[in-house]
Amino acid sequence: MFGNSWHIGRIFGIPLRVHISWFLVFAWFAWSLSYQYFPLKLTQRPEWQYWSMGVVAAILLFLSILIHELGHCLVALRYRIPIAQITLFIFGGMAQIRREAPTPKAEFLIAIAGPIVSVGVGVAFWLLAALPGAPPEVTVVSEHLRNINLVLAIFNLVPGYPLDGGRVLRAALWAWSKNFHKATRQAARAGQGFAVLLMLFGAWDLVAGLAIGGVWFLLIGAFLYTAAHNTHRQVAFQESMLGLRVGDIMTSEVVVLEAGMTLDEAVDNYFLRFGYGGFPVMHNGRLVGMLTFKELKTIPRSRWGTLTVGEVMVPHSLKAEIHPDEPITAAMERMFHDDRSRLVVRDGDKVRGLVTRSGIALFLDLRQR
Repeated sequence: MFGNSWHIGRIFGIPLRVHISWFLVFAWFAWSLSYQYFPLKLTQRPEWQYWSMGVVAAILLFLSILIHELGHCLVALRYRIPIAQITLFIFGGMAQIRREAPTPKAEFLIAIAGPIVSVGVGVAFWLLAALPGAPPEVTVVSEHLRNINLVLAIFNLVPGYPLDGGRVLRAALWAWSKNFHKATRQAARAGQGFAVLLMLFGAWDLVAGLAIGGVWFLLIGAFLYTAAHNTHRQVAFQESMLGLRVGDIMTSEVVVLEAGMTLDEAVDNYFLRFGYGGFPVMHNGRLVGMLTFKELKTIPRSRWGTLTVGEVMVPHSLKAEIHPDEPITAAMERMFHDDRSRLVVRDGDKVRGLVTRSGIALFLDLRQR
């Protein structure tokens, strides 16, 4: 989903993106307020005024959602948990936290921060609506946003993963059972159950002739069910990886390139011969970088005979290597975080092997069979 999104800036250093679906729900929300809600609350106003109020209310709603997600992120950052990005999309917002909380307490505080922030925003709009002498337009918009933020807080506290309440439930189960994976499975099942209830409500609304509400409940239910199901599968995958070290999966026979050879030599004698997607690069017996298909694709074929491997390779860094005793999940997380297809397995100054995404996938496939 998040591939069809645009980067629009940063807030507290966190990338902020807007998904294409956000524009659809923004337009629908502004239209429904302008043509249905505000004309009932404020009669005999020009059409442009209803539209202005609708657009402002829609903007403030998504700012409220953004603040909700920032609540999660700021607490996560206090625990030194990196945030990939915040994405606004059709169902509101989603903060992509790069790794799980270290303790049940941290999980609880990160999860509960969002609803607490939404309650705070709702109270702020309630105070704004209650200001003496406030224009009726401000009062109506503020009352509506107060209600939405309070409903958002209550809805998110439903104890079903991936909702905030589901994460609170997971924190409690984790603290009680001392088993993170078991707690996640149970919270995900609760999330699937709640999602099914939402879809049943949606089907009931459709039968009753409430098409918009019915479709909306069905979509939200389907989204939550899929997210909870994927979480359940992810837990099963993580459990299957427990105890596996990088050294258990790495390729110990490492074929290397010399920095001084041309790209033509590298392609003909290594890439085509061995069929690997990339090779470590050595110079005077020292590891200096990595050359993969990704770099080769950026160079015109006509220049392969003149450019050397050392001129095109990605220079080596500590992020591109890992110790053989580290868990394989650490290697996967690093490859995902830095968008790398392979890591050099190194013990001190000695290169022990390579661990690759394709190698991990093959190992897991063979293990399942």
